[in-house]
Amino acid sequence: MRKLLLTFLFIISSFSYCLSEEIIISPNELPDNIKTFVQKYFPGTSIMYAEIDYNEYDIRLNSGAEIEFEKSGEWKEIKAYQNFPTELLPKSAVQAIKKTYPSAFIIKAEKTWHGFEIKTNNMMEIYVDSEGNILGQKYDN
Repeated sequence: MRKLLLTFLFIISSFSYCLSEEIIISPNELPDNIKTFVQKYFPGTSIMYAEIDYNEYDIRLNSGAEIEFEKSGEWKEIKAYQNFPTELLPKSAVQAIKKTYPSAFIIKAEKTWHGFEIKTNNMMEIYVDSEGNILGQKYDN
């Protein structure tokens, strides 16, 4: 009985590991909406690396940008240390960040349940709701 239980647990753990394993894929295998997103918001770049796991796609561009997408192709997180596509964020939030930190620029944005978490090159994390209102900020060393 104990041997059967251990075998069963091994099979279950192996199965769950397979579900979360990342698989490297060719950029050509990405959904069309992801390829279109890259062409629109990161013109002149190409996808150098792509992987998929059971619920998301992760890609890296030759510019150094890294983007996570939901399985549906909707962007989830973007890290771009140059030329961040600010048009993906609420205008009022981008304007407030520029006004508060005029010499800073956005290097990361992540969608959250309440809006966005935005990080600037001066190490500030700024929390913004979906309307573009700044909810809070902190220094992230």
